[in-house]
Amino acid sequence: MVRKNYFEILDGMNFNPSTEFDNLCILLSNGLLEELNHKFLNYQNRRTFIDFDEFLKFCLSQADNELEKIFIFAELLNDMLSIINPSHPFLRNDVYAVRENINRVLELSNHEFLTLGSGRQIIVEKNVYASEVSQIVSETSIQDAIKVLEYNHFANKGNVQRKKEILISLANYLEPLRKELNNSEELKEVFKVNNQKIIAFEKLFEMYNNFGLRHNNAKQYHLDMTNEKLEQWYDNIYTSSLFVILGLDEARILSKLKTLREG
Repeated sequence: MVRKNYFEILDGMNFNPSTEFDNLCILLSNGLLEELNHKFLNYQNRRTFIDFDEFLKFCLSQADNELEKIFIFAELLNDMLSIINPSHPFLRNDVYAVRENINRVLELSNHEFLTLGSGRQIIVEKNVYASEVSQIVSETSIQDAIKVLEYNHFANKGNVQRKKEILISLANYLEPLRKELNNSEELKEVFKVNNQKIIAFEKLFEMYNNFGLRHNNAKQYHLDMTNEKLEQWYDNIYTSSLFVILGLDEARILSKLKTLREG
């Protein structure tokens, strides 16, 4: 058996939410907890809480499992550490260590921070296709671009209503582009076509219209579905929406290539 080197051993460490939560708690116990308690009333997102321990207990009680617990804790600390002077002579190393641990947790769990229009930061799952689509959509609407990424927020798992709202935004974004999509000769060379319409795109709009997202066609596929089954379909529609928006961008790339080739 080939011996692993030191770095291979570190890279092979399993992600354990409970362990990572305990590590953050230990880092707080070095003096940060006392400072957060002392300055808690200066924290703008405390609502009407007047005690940090009670605030923390309430926030963590909203978690359904250990993974959600570490993510809520990480979001909370990431936001709250802003009330501590970054140049504090005794705490700056601890603040740095907490942020480093949070970043490592996100890296190990394939998540990242997303900054919303309000400036708040939430944790979302990394999705290379969602990130690419967000960049494309941002050329038209920053708010819709953020929603593309927000769909993957851990708290939206099981939140069918919020996922529905985001899908409606995507449908509204794509509707004005529908004609452009179907008129793209470049895309017709790549995707299957029926009656001069690209099948994948038409099927996506069928899902928008028949899963209660827009227009509410007479035949609705979702009426007898459980919330769990409906959420699975919403996730499918989300993936198909990303595919179509990437397809539209691909059409524009192929069109530029054609122009370049024909000189």
